[in-house]
Amino acid sequence: MQWSGFTDPQLEDFRRFQQLSFEIQATIADGLTAGDTERDVTTRMLDAYRAEGVASFFHLPVALFGARTTLPDPWDIDQFWPSQRRLELGDAVIVDASPIFDGYLVDTSTARMYGSTTEAYETATSHDLAYRASILEAVTAGATFREIAIEVDRQFASSGYRNCHRLHPGEVLGHRVGHVADVAKPDRHGFAQELVAWFYSQLADPNDSDAQTPTWNNRAGSDHVPADGLWAVEPHLAVGDIGVKWEEILVIDSGDAYWIDNSHLSR
Repeated sequence: MQWSGFTDPQLEDFRRFQQLSFEIQATIADGLTAGDTERDVTTRMLDAYRAEGVASFFHLPVALFGARTTLPDPWDIDQFWPSQRRLELGDAVIVDASPIFDGYLVDTSTARMYGSTTEAYETATSHDLAYRASILEAVTAGATFREIAIEVDRQFASSGYRNCHRLHPGEVLGHRVGHVADVAKPDRHGFAQELVAWFYSQLADPNDSDAQTPTWNNRAGSDHVPADGLWAVEPHLAVGDIGVKWEEILVIDSGDAYWIDNSHLSR
């Protein structure tokens, strides 16, 4: 797995594949129909990614409707599997996938409201998108990954939102993405099990502040200056029955940082 030191052509490939992933998700989200189940939507995503040559995923596509976008208590990793929950007018929607295009692992999320958006949804979306600027500023200022994660959590709470990414695997605000030199044959769904097993084998003891891990969270293992490479950043907040999330690649290189692409912001 290559985590850093990418050439300009490689970064352009990451940018192109992230754009493609967002385009697939936007098409799926725009085509939602009342009565669709989460399982229906994840099947469409699988088919759409496979049509673009994707054979493996870091994690399989996820679709969440309504209150499930908030990861309601009690929540565990198994509940990310698509349910038979049917889409209704006024539901918040999150679609998420981490496809591997020709060895390039990207991870993207798209959030919508089915039907007319409400003021509460627009406010929550605006609040979440504000972290796109503040996280970048904190990284370039030299704050540690842990300090950034703790500050995001504090701001969520002070604004009346619940932190949902604390319920993601590894409690991640972000995680590494990179280029996979050789993806072993995936399972029948396209789940790159060996890659996932390797990823989790690299997780440090949560109390070990000297070890750097492929995750970015509020644990001691993230108490270091932002590490070079590509990071999929995914702040996820909730209020009431509304959950909002975005996810895209942040490039970090010797203290400098930038979002790999901005074109999706107009969609």
